Amino acid sequence: MGIKNLFVRMDEVFPSPVTMDDIRGMKRRELTQAEKEKPYSKYFYKELAEVPAEDLDKVNAGPVDPASATPIQDRNDLMRPGYLKVETGYAVMPDGSGFAATLVRMPGVTPEMLDWWFNWHPLEGLRYALWCPVAHTDISVEDPARHLDSSGVPLKERNYGSTHYPIEGFNLEGKQKVAIHFFTPQEFGLDMSMFSEPGISRAYCANVVLALMKTPFNVFFHAVREVDGGVEYRSRYWIKYTMKDGAPVKVKRPMPFKMMDLARNNCLHSLIEYNNLASFLPQLYEEMGGRIDEAEE
Repeated sequence: MGIKNLFVRMDEVFPSPVTMDDIRGMKRRELTQAEKEKPYSKYFYKELAEVPAEDLDKVNAGPVDPASATPIQDRNDLMRPGYLKVETGYAVMPDGSGFAATLVRMPGVTPEMLDWWFNWHPLEGLRYALWCPVAHTDISVEDPARHLDSSGVPLKERNYGSTHYPIEGFNLEGKQKVAIHFFTPQEFGLDMSMFSEPGISRAYCANVVLALMKTPFNVFFHAVREVDGGVEYRSRYWIKYTMKDGAPVKVKRPMPFKMMDLARNNCLHSLIEYNNLASFLPQLYEEMGGRIDEAEE
């Protein structure tokens, strides 16, 4: 891992068109013996969950019309009932920034399970790798004690203000350490009058910064909506933006990649990791008893 990883050919991470065989054939890291002995290591080795064919078709059809994409300034639109013009797709926006969107349906998943996941997984590298074994390798978190049940902080609120330090890429060859700074919905500038269950049950919002160069990379917003039998996980990514004092700011520092490649890769990565998470989260949550204790060495 280092500066050379920044120069991985972004247009070669995923072929065009891309298939599930291509995705499932991507490399995974080796687990240590101690990791292999963890009861949940089985989820690292399982076949990656299917990305719905209709979603791969949307990506393979090429970028969407940026006029149909949701600019970061209109992020509150994701809180409205119904669906937006683009729920899965990618584009380069008129200001040169990147946009990616995904909608992942998660049968059997509850908002409480997702709160648990966002506090349980950053405590150990293997846990993070389960999520997307072809792109995630390791993780740490700024204040591990805050994420534990013993913290006394309500589960729904523990991740607010937290900073995660994952090592990830769109594939393993391009992995970098990044910093993910999570916000409360209010800090993210959301209209709290629109934030109500069951319409929008959860909002996971953050800045993502490349740690090596301290370069702001993107902003994401995951809006979770309860539906019959599970949740809808609707994600938006705005590349080359960062949030400051509740408002979006365009990043001036140039990136050594084509924006269209970044937007496409971000869209595909989101589809891969969230469909995969949905495939095992209910079972993992049950096996762990919904508890968050210190990770054993």
